[in-house]
Amino acid sequence: MRFSRNATKKFALKILLLIAAVVLGFWNAVLTLLVIFIFNIPLIRKAVFGKLPTDPGRKGYARSETHEYITGRFIDIYYPDCYSHAKGVVMFAHGGGWISGYKRQPNNMSWYRFLLSQGFIVASIEYSRGYKAGIELLISELESAIKFLNGKFQTKISLMGLSAGGHLALLTASRNYQLVKNVISYYAPSDLLDIWESPSIFARIAALATLKRLPSKDKNIYAKYSPVNNVHGSFPPTLLVHGLKDDVVPYISSVKMFKKLKEQRVHVKLLLHPSGGHGFEFVQRDGRTVEILQKTIAFLEEKLW
Repeated sequence: MRFSRNATKKFALKILLLIAAVVLGFWNAVLTLLVIFIFNIPLIRKAVFGKLPTDPGRKGYARSETHEYITGRFIDIYYPDCYSHAKGVVMFAHGGGWISGYKRQPNNMSWYRFLLSQGFIVASIEYSRGYKAGIELLISELESAIKFLNGKFQTKISLMGLSAGGHLALLTASRNYQLVKNVISYYAPSDLLDIWESPSIFARIAALATLKRLPSKDKNIYAKYSPVNNVHGSFPPTLLVHGLKDDVVPYISSVKMFKKLKEQRVHVKLLLHPSGGHGFEFVQRDGRTVEILQKTIAFLEEKLW
């Protein structure tokens, strides 16, 4: 079959347009990530090199294993030395504004070592990037991970997350409360509109990249995915932690969540650090930081009430 000259030209034009779209899309993604990196250098440094003051400073686990909990997504499970007498299972969701961060990041590993040293099994999850996937897919991945762990260990799971990971943990707990023992959220945006009151350009870019809309164009999507609007009477016991000097996610976000949970008569505690910024537990080694970390363990052991 012969193609006409016009058909050939049209086909060639389509190919060129497709190549151009791919190239432009690639460079747009590179430019976006470059801007995020430039405005996020202090956070990156803190995240990569941060360490808890309570970090035992050793390997901390007897053995580990990795599972593919859904196609293309993996979960690492670390067992403490006496894992036959483990106190429970903590599923940990890393931070990074939904668009960065990774499960084996040094600061996250510091948290794992601390939790392991206190006798907990730790499961750290890998989830998609928000700028590619969108918020709903990220939540569904956490839901799949908690269902996987519930089936494996035949027990309710404690959910813990930092920043964006805390936001995802709270939303996952609201939807899967029957599988969740309790939830810990460190400096999470419980009301997504609070991010737009923050001076952090990174936080705004991350929210826009993940939700795909400005709040001035569509407040409904910000409301839909804000944990404060997903509270109900069956919500699991919750621990909220925030620094009063947080210039990425305003501490008022956790205060709002605390009040909403109280209104629903949910067991909730709010711990505030008077001089803590975003990720304060990795850089501050004062007595209040240590106290908050110890109370986090007490919460997991159900000793705060």
